[in-house]
Amino acid sequence: MKIVFLQIMVAFTIVLLLNSCSKDKNNESDEPVLVGMDGNPRFNLQFTNPDNVDLDLYVKTPSGAIISYSSPQADGGTLDVDCLCSDCPQGPTENIYWTNGSAPSGTYEYWVNYYDYCESEGAQSSFTLRVIQNGVVKGTKTGTMSVVDSDTEHWTFVQ
Repeated sequence: MKIVFLQIMVAFTIVLLLNSCSKDKNNESDEPVLVGMDGNPRFNLQFTNPDNVDLDLYVKTPSGAIISYSSPQADGGTLDVDCLCSDCPQGPTENIYWTNGSAPSGTYEYWVNYYDYCESEGAQSSFTLRVIQNGVVKGTKTGTMSVVDSDTEHWTFVQ
């Protein structure tokens, strides 16, 4: 009886290993699926704790206009995904994009703000912020935030 059970467990383990090693031919990339409109450029923020924190994405255009939750459109750019304390139908993400050919040339400044906590004061969240141009990730910033009304470092991207 024990030998049969061991043989079944070995066979099951082999099947699991084979399935985990085979690559999905439809998704060759290890890149995560990003929520929001694709664009050129595109700034996409993903974070880990939407039930307890409200992180906001900010992008300052070359003319000095700032796109964020309070001003979701400027200079042809649009904030199309905004996550607010568990009200994140598309997941814990924010996205700002320009359609191809509509973005002004120049230097963009971008950052993340820990706007407020939702359920737990002092809650922290990790984040990943990607800048994409012509479908290629040009920059990735990661970090953890835990202080209300604080900003990350301000980074720049030249279009």
